Amino acid sequence: MTAYPSTATLMVGELIEIKYRISRLGLSGSSSDFTERWISARIVHNDNDAPPMARLADGQLTDIRAYMTWRRLPGSEDAFASPLQS
Repeated sequence: MTAYPSTATLMVGELIEIKYRISRLGLSGSSSDFTERWISARIVHNDNDAPPMARLADGQLTDIRAYMTWRRLPGSEDAFASPLQS
């Protein structure tokens, strides 16, 4: 069983990557082949009663569901570790 990270700790503005399985036609054009890609996204909304929302690199919005595989971008946590400076 895969353990998915909790989305409860995600903060608005945080950068993540979401794993997608993308279908592409095989060379013969008859069978599908799948590839996995990590797509960059920024958290735009996070409530206690709904899945977080993120804006993908191509501009689309998506919910981050419990079954989705995602990861924080390196250094993303450091941006939120200290208070914002004015």
